[in-house]
Amino acid sequence: MLKSRIIGLFVVVLCLVAACKTDPLYEDIEGAQLETDIKLIEAYVEKNKIEAKRTDEGLFYVIEEAGAGDAFRLVDTLRIQYKANFLKDGIQPLFFDSTASTDPALATTFVLNTGIEGWQKGIPMIRKGGKIRLIVPSKMAYQNRVVSKLPINSILDFDIKLIDVIPKVEKEEENK
Repeated sequence: MLKSRIIGLFVVVLCLVAACKTDPLYEDIEGAQLETDIKLIEAYVEKNKIEAKRTDEGLFYVIEEAGAGDAFRLVDTLRIQYKANFLKDGIQPLFFDSTASTDPALATTFVLNTGIEGWQKGIPMIRKGGKIRLIVPSKMAYQNRVVSKLPINSILDFDIKLIDVIPKVEKEEENK
C-alpha cells in the first residue's frame, strides 16, 4: 500500500516537472516570429518616417508627451483613450478599435496587469496626461491567436493617452 502511494506520488511529481518544461519548438517559432515582426516594424517605421525607439524586447515606441506625476504599478487601474490599428501584411495600417474621444468620461478603464504585454511594458514610460505611440510585435500582443477581427500574429499600432491613474489601495491602508 505504501509502495503504491510512493509510486503514485512519484508519477505526479514527474508529470508536474514535465509540464513545467518549455517546448523548444514553440520557443523557436516564437523567436522566428519576433524576428519577422521586428523586420516588418522597422520597414513600416522607416516608410512612414516614424521616429520610434525600440526596447530590447522588440517594442517600438514614441513618447509624444511625457505627462506628469508619480510612477505607477502593474496592479494600478488606468484610464486611457486609444486608437488601434493592425498592420496588414506588416505594412498597411488598418483600423480595428478606438476609444479616442474628446470626452475623458468615455475612456477605457483597466488594471494594467490585465492588458497585453506591450501595454504593460509601454504605458509605464509615460505619466498621467502623457501620450505614447506603441508599435507592438505579435509576441507582446495576441501572439498566434485570432482575436476579434485580428488575424494571427498581428502587429498592433496604438496611439494612447493616459487620462488617469487610480492606485491600488493596499489592505493596510484601507484599515487606517
